[in-house]
Amino acid sequence: MDATENEMTIPGGLPDLGFPGNLPPDADPRIWAQTLQHLVWHAVARDGRLRIADANGGAVTRNAVFGYVSALRAAGVQPGDVVVVKADNDARGAAMMLATWLNGCALCPVDPSAPADVHALITEQSGARAVFEAHGACTRVEHAAPHDTRLPIRRATGVDLALIIFTSGSSGRPKGVLLTHANVMSALRAIATYLGMHAQDRVLCVPPMFLDYGLYQVLFTLFVGNELVLATQRTNPLKVLGLIDTHRPTILPVVPALASGLSTVLNTFGQTLPSVRLVCNTGGHLAAATVDGIRRSFPNAEIYPMYGLTESKRALYLPPERVAIKPDSVGGPMPGLDARVVVLDEAGQRVEAQPGEVGELYLRGSSVMQGYHSGESTAGAKLVGGRYRDDVWLATGDLFMRDEDDCLFFVGRSKSLIKQRGYCIYPRDLEAAAESIADVGSAIAIGRREDDGDESAVLFVVLNRPGDTDAEERVRACLRSTLHRSLQARFVRFLPEWPALAVGKIDLGALARMAKEM
Repeated sequence: MDATENEMTIPGGLPDLGFPGNLPPDADPRIWAQTLQHLVWHAVARDGRLRIADANGGAVTRNAVFGYVSALRAAGVQPGDVVVVKADNDARGAAMMLATWLNGCALCPVDPSAPADVHALITEQSGARAVFEAHGACTRVEHAAPHDTRLPIRRATGVDLALIIFTSGSSGRPKGVLLTHANVMSALRAIATYLGMHAQDRVLCVPPMFLDYGLYQVLFTLFVGNELVLATQRTNPLKVLGLIDTHRPTILPVVPALASGLSTVLNTFGQTLPSVRLVCNTGGHLAAATVDGIRRSFPNAEIYPMYGLTESKRALYLPPERVAIKPDSVGGPMPGLDARVVVLDEAGQRVEAQPGEVGELYLRGSSVMQGYHSGESTAGAKLVGGRYRDDVWLATGDLFMRDEDDCLFFVGRSKSLIKQRGYCIYPRDLEAAAESIADVGSAIAIGRREDDGDESAVLFVVLNRPGDTDAEERVRACLRSTLHRSLQARFVRFLPEWPALAVGKIDLGALARMAKEM
């Protein structure tokens, strides 16, 4: 069913969502709301004030949200079911997401432009009951799974799933992160508090909503009541500057590549944008030159360097007043989290690293994920059991160092995860894609840190017939056609043979040096 404009008005007023009649209509939802269903109910059904629009002039309306709820119910979708949403960065995509939560369902956002086989795989792996297409059609999904004999869910609670976010499903092995309403609400409270967000803010959301960085901008609007403007297409710095000039946002979420591009253009022309009061960054380290450029370009803005991962949303942040003092740090844990740098002692036991010692970052707290969608799923992080059921540590797979002031510094990724333009790329996915090509003997992917703080994926390939230039072109063309553009290596280099260590193993250090010199 397609929730078209003619089907968006719900006869008889608000849909019956099974809520009791004593929900506080005027109380602050930041205090009483326990789920995203509560937040949407307050913003759409009770309050009726939605402040989400897109750069094309579209706006999210309560009738649109109710229409998509009706579409879900017509498809037989019940509270607790998973719904895949192929959401563009526009008002329609946001309305479909709100409807999913309002119906008490778990949202699984996916990139609408991803290949059909990736869509199909994620739909199957998530156990989705329905799929919202980017144009608004809602399709029921039939599964051959056995009948669920558990008690049905009537409405969402904090322990129910709110989000399933899949990362980098490029090679048939997507990794789905399971987050409950309690996980998400905890992250919202913490981030909105330390950023000092308020209802008078206007946020320009450039990151796509199928990534958690963009998705949370929608959630902040529900939680804080601020205004949100969605950038409707993946945009370059010049287009983003036009949007800033038009919409005058007060908060600008960026990734390093966008921050660097914006500051370069603005500094070149000597232009400043005084409306922005806060620039927050995640997805990689902000280089010192980029920070200086942002300060010149946005003279009234405070800068918040942050570190996060889908498995815990956000984890660390550096207060603006410390950016000049600790320019390479991402600070300390956000409210609700504990963070430790962990190493193994001589007995193989986990112990906290000393200042200046490099170890793996461990996190614990209420925003940490429940796990991956499948026991066979592997990614850069894993859960380590604690003293009782909910007391678990998230071993992030990322290498950090802390100084004497307890400020944390990102060093690298122990699992070689590459974050290129905000997308998580798992090297083995790139390697497997290359090695599936007949001309390829073997492949190795590594990450290279760029001057702007972003990372680049560099794919080294040894052909079955080294030096065959026709084969090299075939490999490049095949990678372009089989991998989604966001998951392609930025550089592909062909080698006659692998550099080797004395013991015969491939010299990964030599490859890293080659990548740096390219």
